[in-house]
Amino acid sequence: MPAHKLHIAGKLVRLHGSLAAPDFRTQRVLCSDPWDFVALWLKREHKKAALFYWEQSRHFFEASSSLPALSAPLTSYYCFLNATKALLSSKGQVFTESHGVGGRSKAGHKSLSNEIVDFQGGGILPALCAYLEEPNNAGKDFTLQDLLWQMPFIHRAYCLTYKGATELFIPLKDNCFMRLDDSKEAWFQAEVDRRYVNAHTTRMIQPGFELFELEQKYYIRRKRRFRWSGRAVETSITKFKKYHKTIRRRIIPIYSSENRWYLKKSVAGHGKLVNSQMVLVFAAMHRLSELSRYDPVAFAGHFNVNHNWLLSEFIRAAPAQFVYGMASEITGLEFIRPDAF
Repeated sequence: MPAHKLHIAGKLVRLHGSLAAPDFRTQRVLCSDPWDFVALWLKREHKKAALFYWEQSRHFFEASSSLPALSAPLTSYYCFLNATKALLSSKGQVFTESHGVGGRSKAGHKSLSNEIVDFQGGGILPALCAYLEEPNNAGKDFTLQDLLWQMPFIHRAYCLTYKGATELFIPLKDNCFMRLDDSKEAWFQAEVDRRYVNAHTTRMIQPGFELFELEQKYYIRRKRRFRWSGRAVETSITKFKKYHKTIRRRIIPIYSSENRWYLKKSVAGHGKLVNSQMVLVFAAMHRLSELSRYDPVAFAGHFNVNHNWLLSEFIRAAPAQFVYGMASEITGLEFIRPDAF
């Protein structure tokens, strides 16, 4: 049966950068960086505490841009910390001033698998997890390698660093939400390049997604449907946001000139850590900031082994990715960068 792409307020509906409270009515924000826009938004909303933290975050971000990789994690982490406080303050979320994450090094050779990230039950990071309605992993630990594996913006660097590593992401094109003609039934759909379609694809996109071919192109779609009624738009949007959030747990953006989206495959090993990218980036940068501050000699050793490029790519690229994601969470708007990432 024919179907058409869903529009809200005359705007084609696509995946949104905000997990918690996306605004699907407003056009996307095109800006070289989100600092001024979010600051003005916070002023307009009279969020004084959040504005203070956001400005602090900006200062640390700018400081990081002029520092070498050995020093930048310290200021980058405090950029993340203050941006997260800005989000939590703007939403009226209570938090304690502890970081909520720690780390340690295991004995042995210089390896990202020997750098341990310990998740805690109280502090800024658990408060972020609570706001995003994610597990805080309290009492659990993961390696820095575990965390970096699950970030699409450095995944190619990861796979080149660790030969034979499982590629975790499938790039998606032309994502949208379809509605069956003369029906309230609607669903998520996106095109997949045929290069990524093989005997394992159907299994790897499980659970919850299915692969199909239409007019010599391949698509994935969400098996679960949602109901959309043009006569009850506000109720439909409320239900749609819940549907969107379940999809965004598996589909992750890279913020760029036209935000790119990646479906996380269902492979052994990734199910133990199901948090969104911002939580993982926060935790990983905290561990690197500890090394940069407390054990810089040992940290320098990580740049003399095979994962040095991966580490450098993360330190360089993570701040912009984190800040764009946080800007989207604060405002509920979709941000895109005018320059290619």
